[in-house]
Amino acid sequence: MSNVLMMYSNAFVIHRISHIAELVLEGGAGPTVRRSFSEEGYFAMVVQLSLLIYTHELSSLTGALVRASEQRTKDSAEYVAPPRYEALKGTLRAIREQTCGFMWELTISAVEKKLYSSLASMDGSLYTIRTIPQNVLQALLDAFTAIQHLPEHTHLQISSATGLPTIVVWAHHILGLSVKVHVDGESHVFGDELATVYIDGDYRGPPKVALLNETDDPFFQLLKKREDPVLVPVCRHPIRDYGTRMYRLTHEDRETERTLVYLIVTSCMTVAQYPDKNGRDLPEEPNPFPTVQRVLSVSRLLFSSNEDVIDGIDVRSTLVCVEKKVRNVDQLLTLKIKNDHNLQQLLLAYKKLVMRLIHITFVLCMVQGVEDDLSLYIAVLPETQYTHFGEDSSADMTFKVPDAENAFYSLSLLLLGPVERHSLGDTSVVSAWGWSLCLGSVACQDPSDAGTSLAFMRGVPARNGERKHYIVDGAWSLRKEALAYDYAKHSRLDISHRPGDQCILSSWTRVKDRRYYIGVKDDTFEVANILDYDDPAVNAKDKGRADHDSSFSCGFRSMQEVCWRVRHAPPCQHPATPGQSSLVLPENVFAFRGVGRPQLEIYKPDAVLAALVAGDPSARWILMATMVYAWRASWPKQEMAPPQEHIVCLRSRGCCFECAVRYAQRCKRGTPVGLVL
Repeated sequence: MSNVLMMYSNAFVIHRISHIAELVLEGGAGPTVRRSFSEEGYFAMVVQLSLLIYTHELSSLTGALVRASEQRTKDSAEYVAPPRYEALKGTLRAIREQTCGFMWELTISAVEKKLYSSLASMDGSLYTIRTIPQNVLQALLDAFTAIQHLPEHTHLQISSATGLPTIVVWAHHILGLSVKVHVDGESHVFGDELATVYIDGDYRGPPKVALLNETDDPFFQLLKKREDPVLVPVCRHPIRDYGTRMYRLTHEDRETERTLVYLIVTSCMTVAQYPDKNGRDLPEEPNPFPTVQRVLSVSRLLFSSNEDVIDGIDVRSTLVCVEKKVRNVDQLLTLKIKNDHNLQQLLLAYKKLVMRLIHITFVLCMVQGVEDDLSLYIAVLPETQYTHFGEDSSADMTFKVPDAENAFYSLSLLLLGPVERHSLGDTSVVSAWGWSLCLGSVACQDPSDAGTSLAFMRGVPARNGERKHYIVDGAWSLRKEALAYDYAKHSRLDISHRPGDQCILSSWTRVKDRRYYIGVKDDTFEVANILDYDDPAVNAKDKGRADHDSSFSCGFRSMQEVCWRVRHAPPCQHPATPGQSSLVLPENVFAFRGVGRPQLEIYKPDAVLAALVAGDPSARWILMATMVYAWRASWPKQEMAPPQEHIVCLRSRGCCFECAVRYAQRCKRGTPVGLVL
């Protein structure tokens, strides 16, 4: 492992966060690992803790180590203050991030393959089998040191059905001790035949451990106590073949596996081909469905061991027209198997797993370049944390195709593992294990580039050498209520072009300055983009007044949420360069400049209100937010009731003026449509 750690001996910048000079995604070693290269004892500690962190959830491992230290202090004649929980957790997290390049999975899997001939030989599943019981962990912290110093006079006897692979890797592969394991009626030796660590894996009682001398008299013995904390397991797997791994954690029938893969992939293909039959309304839908080819590409990644099954699917015959009554995936699955009794029984037994894997397939379809870097590992979660993965609380488990917001939450759980942070409502970047999950708004300037896609990027958010694991919206960021209040005070919009006028694709609202607020809180960076702009709709005499402050603040999450709520006019084949593309405005289409409230006269059910902000990315963000949130708050109630969802369209940079207006006209639902040019 030392060679791998040496590769990370220097910190390096991998990605820059937006255009904020001092905020980056940073990889490589931080102070914790760099210190280990100059101190031999510290290096040994880092390596051992790296293994334990890989197989145990961070918070539960921290609690277990703190309790072990407290117990050691009680039994010691000399008082030594145990480590504080938060300080130790921070150190463990730093080790996890800075040593994630080492592939513990290869060594642990090799040990598991040697120990267990089948799932039936385990007490539990591959998910739980790596977890070391608390009393065993406490004993190992001292016993391994004693054996290393007195190998001829001490040996360790462990009786436990769980934790065997982790203990073997710790004792043999890291410390160089010889280990003998008895499991499933067979003995397995790692190292010399004369072992100093003996493990009885067939023992089914409460786990126990004893350090013995050469005459088998105990130096100490630790039994499991009722009050011992329970360590939560962590099971991570490469994203390649992840779907197959989920099945094989608890099942071994390969024929069933192949049938389920076929059922999952063909169901996803059908939903992608006929999205209007599954609870969505296109083309106005702001979260578009993936294409059939995208589904096939992601499926080959998730089920690579069954790639021949996917390649054997006849796409044309699979994509048959679905009956109009089918409104969700649950009904689709029922329709596909209605004439096959065997498939009906299979789905009844594996329905939760099928729903989860369909959900994960659609979620990964939203990640840019997910197939490009196969070194990404994601977690296999505990049963309780899969509850929203394609399921709801209803009895028939109706499946809902995930939107981008739901996808971000699901992928955050898969990256973090057993979740430490439950609220992600203001979060734009989630980081763990040396990777960061980022919203599209983090890496782009123009809103049309943010879209609905997500991205996994290497590195951890850092600023001036300080690393954090979340980026959230700062206190000054966009809030819907505040935005609605602020812009209700502004003057009315400056209608510059009316139906019949020749209008050029251009921008009248210019952002003068773009600043950033960056704060630090706990394990997060708080970020807000602050845009100062020149609003031509504000009278000269009002400029500079506090109630006419032309300033706009938003965080990356707020910016992305606005993108999730608008319709994206796709690129076209016509010239779309600002200053060149022009249009004679058709009936009920108005072009305006400024950021204020629309006039009552243009609140017509079939009106299109186009903001002239082409070529100014910052102004496009501002107009998107005001249209989505502030306009509805200032709706003229005496004229008509405000809609439940105010429709706003965003012109892609490759879309010409005329095609953008036509797209907006198609999105009308009896209420005015906002169009950001």
